[in-house]
Amino acid sequence: MKQRNQILYQKVFDALKSDLIKGKYKVGSLFPTENELVEIFGVSKITIRRAVDLLVERGYLFKQSGSGTKVISNRPVNTFNSVKAYIQILVDMGFEIRSQIVYVGKSEDSVVNKKFEDEQIYEIHRIFYLDDVATFFVKHYFPVMNTMSLPKVADDNFSLYTFLVKQNFTIHNIEDTIIAQKTPKYVTEVIPDISDICLKRSRLSFDDRHRLVEYSIIYCDSEKTPYFLHYEV
Repeated sequence: MKQRNQILYQKVFDALKSDLIKGKYKVGSLFPTENELVEIFGVSKITIRRAVDLLVERGYLFKQSGSGTKVISNRPVNTFNSVKAYIQILVDMGFEIRSQIVYVGKSEDSVVNKKFEDEQIYEIHRIFYLDDVATFFVKHYFPVMNTMSLPKVADDNFSLYTFLVKQNFTIHNIEDTIIAQKTPKYVTEVIPDISDICLKRSRLSFDDRHRLVEYSIIYCDSEKTPYFLHYEV
């Protein structure tokens, strides 16, 4: 019975998280009450409570004593409260940041493709600019169910995680590795003035069955900006 309850609250959490990301509940609005959610999902109050507590822990909701539960985020992926997203740190420091897609196509990299269970793997290449200076080069790999939904080259409003959610992929955990290495030739062709040594961040995003749904490689010119981590205690 305990295992069944764990599965139930996870399913409720996934459904509510998906609704939040898709904009069903707006940021700043009050979240449905416990009784309303019990009626919607047909489960116990304990199950609802655990699902809502997990949404609070993940940074989507905020419980206000005597005022209900408020929606505070609808981002597809939230960092835990103790860690601030790197891009947000740069924004807070006063950098103007924009990104641009420079390539969209089917992945021909057999090594990368073997990491996925799916057969149709696509890749997107993006350049990130800090104050109009090219600083990051990013390659995203992911399975695609509907190629009509792929973004266009030069699109500067693309959100990878919103795109994945619309493809019905849910991210449950992320693995990151960061190393320093000699800058690859294909990166210097895109960003000619990048430093000879760059930081390479490899990110693997998995669903609840530990299937890979996204693999990204980020090259950072650390001479232009260090790689910041910000913790709150």
